[in-house]
Amino acid sequence: MEFSIFGILAVVLELFRPILLPVGLVIGVDLLLFAMVVGRHRRLNLAAGLRTAAGIGALLGISAALYFPAWTGANLAQLQSIVDYLAIVAAGVGIGFASACIVYPPIQLLMKRTA
Repeated sequence: MEFSIFGILAVVLELFRPILLPVGLVIGVDLLLFAMVVGRHRRLNLAAGLRTAAGIGALLGISAALYFPAWTGANLAQLQSIVDYLAIVAAGVGIGFASACIVYPPIQLLMKRTA
């Protein structure tokens, strides 16, 4: 069987096609909130916003990583190789990073204006 980059991209596109619209909507709302933050405050409180978003992202990432085996119908006893554990850790890191990116603009919007 011969693989090409276009064949792989076609399979990946078909895999992600059902979630492209919701992801696009979330990105659009996130950009709108970020524009509201810049318009309202004219300045970002980066340190506090990043710290809060990172904390929320870490909490959601750890929670997701612990719950992933249950979502797939497995339990922790069925995880046998390092690849299984690395996949769960990578999925948790991905969920944590994505959730931190998503909650950052609303957190900035809710923060008090700095001088």
